[in-house]
Amino acid sequence: MESPEYHEFGSSNSIEERRITLQKGVRSRVVYILYGVLVLLLLILLLITGIKFSKLNQDMADVKLHLETIKTSVMNGRTSSAASQQSHSGGTTVQPVYLKGIDPVRGPCTEGWVVFQSSCYLLSQASATWSKAEEQCRTNGGHLLVLNNVEELDYISKIIPVVGFWIGLVERQHEGHWSWVDGTNYASTPTFWDEGQPDNWDYRENGEDCGQIHSTQTRRRRLWNDADCSLEYRFICEAAKPGH
Repeated sequence: MESPEYHEFGSSNSIEERRITLQKGVRSRVVYILYGVLVLLLLILLLITGIKFSKLNQDMADVKLHLETIKTSVMNGRTSSAASQQSHSGGTTVQPVYLKGIDPVRGPCTEGWVVFQSSCYLLSQASATWSKAEEQCRTNGGHLLVLNNVEELDYISKIIPVVGFWIGLVERQHEGHWSWVDGTNYASTPTFWDEGQPDNWDYRENGEDCGQIHSTQTRRRRLWNDADCSLEYRFICEAAKPGH
């Protein structure tokens, strides 16, 4: 009588297939993990590159302003009589005028604002792009500074530090067609562009379509410069004095 044959539970082939399937699953998970790590590293690299590029743009703009300030100082030294500077538009002739700083007065203006003639002014402590600066001024009930006359410019020059500030001057459509944010006719106001400005510096990818009060190394009447609107500078807001 033949004895019955007994087989192990599951064949060797099925065990091998399960092992292969398990190995494939492990490999797939490893591949997904490595892919995720790679994507994360690429995102970090792009973020770092973007930050570095933005910092480079800002540094280049600062270098330009510094070089222009040095150039102006050298020319002033060569001309002891302080020769007059002609605005780029052929408008007002501006003599380099050195001023004394003054303490601004709040008057009837809102807390944090200072008064001069019929306007209130807010000097920002933080920096922003031109559009963000205008947005913040609008939020506070005003707009970026519109300079209507030399007296207003001299007052501002006396109360701000020697760094650059955004003002409400912008080229919205065509190169060379400047306008004030409050609708004031640009042709009706005197212009005080710094020497060689506006120059729409070719290095800037976006051009230089926003106006700012130029930085300076001395307390003097502040002249204007065109700058890349995407850069961040401090800014000056203006609003009507209460009752005007």
